[in-house]
Amino acid sequence: MPRRHRRAKTDRIDGETLIRALIVWKRGEPRACSVVKLLTPEEDDNRRIGRERKTLIAERVFHVNRIKGLLFTQGIREYEPVNRDRRQRLDELRTGDGRPRSKHLKAEVCRELDRLELLLTQIKAVEAERDALIVNETSETPKEATALLGIKGIGPEFATILYTEGLF
Repeated sequence: MPRRHRRAKTDRIDGETLIRALIVWKRGEPRACSVVKLLTPEEDDNRRIGRERKTLIAERVFHVNRIKGLLFTQGIREYEPVNRDRRQRLDELRTGDGRPRSKHLKAEVCRELDRLELLLTQIKAVEAERDALIVNETSETPKEATALLGIKGIGPEFATILYTEGLF
């Protein structure tokens, strides 16, 4: 797109647009502006659980891909770092041409596994917090949030995100 066809973006133009919108709203037109509901500190804090889990899952994927990539360079394809027997399987692995892994590669993969195991424990802790928020009914748990779990196909993660992010 040629530069001269782009619209200008300045504070003056933004200010004029805002003034026009406020005048239209003051006239009584219903769709001129919409009201935004501010979150209470508790609602905002409840959203952090789902967001933190999303970040931790992304980090887990990064470390799993890193481990698989390190091993793939040596011809090892059948290793799954998230399995429970990951350390035992790591000791049994051989390169694509049958040689044992080098000690530095094994040390690097072990450090990545340490990071991965830390992430897995953090993910379990965050999921336990999430389950305590919605799955385990308490007097302070909203009935709408627990009703979402009664719908077939909605699990605790989606119910939490739907209630805290979409239906607050």
